[in-house]
Amino acid sequence: MVSHDLRTPDVAVVTLRPDQPYPFLAGQYTTLETPWWPRIWRHYSFASAPRPDGLLSLHVKAVPAGWVSNALVHRARPGDVLRLGPPGGSMTVDHSTDTGLLCLGGGTGIAPIKALVEDVAEHGDRRPVDVFYGARSGHDLYDIDTMLRLQKTFPWLSVHPVTRGAGAPPGRRLPLRSLGERDAYLSGPLGMVRRGVDALRGAGVPSERIRHDFLAELAPTASG
Repeated sequence: MVSHDLRTPDVAVVTLRPDQPYPFLAGQYTTLETPWWPRIWRHYSFASAPRPDGLLSLHVKAVPAGWVSNALVHRARPGDVLRLGPPGGSMTVDHSTDTGLLCLGGGTGIAPIKALVEDVAEHGDRRPVDVFYGARSGHDLYDIDTMLRLQKTFPWLSVHPVTRGAGAPPGRRLPLRSLGERDAYLSGPLGMVRRGVDALRGAGVPSERIRHDFLAELAPTASG
């Protein structure tokens, strides 16, 4: 671990330097083991597209009774050595098309969404990308400054902060009709992803254009 940035009392952005090349795609996740809880692995999404310096960035939220997450947020420090498993996940951008993106990130689910934005930029695409960044309150939008800087940099990117105080949950605030034909990407708590998927399907978006990494958990909803 080369840096540990505590963004809120329970959210940290950690940066890792692998001891060997670690190829992955923006939108994927890794499995991680800490020295304090051997043989206990947890999934964390990469918060950036692959970088020239090879560093990896992860966003971690400490959750109640979360052994690994609490260790990473409250105990880990630069210099600590972690173990990484292979990358996984299929929430990646298809660069063979110019279809626009509709992205919904809740809490630390903004991490892979940020990586997707960087990936689109690095490929020189000019496709429209709308990001809906949801949280319980404005204080929980811990990475909003980064997302707004990206919006200023890329004219094709629009960032929409959504908090619970602004009305309905993010998954029910998507202006689906005005966004036209998009590929949808959802990342965050299971309940938020489920509501978002239901809203998209209800608006007639085909399932093959909706990408997330809760395939097994959402299977009952898909069949029902």
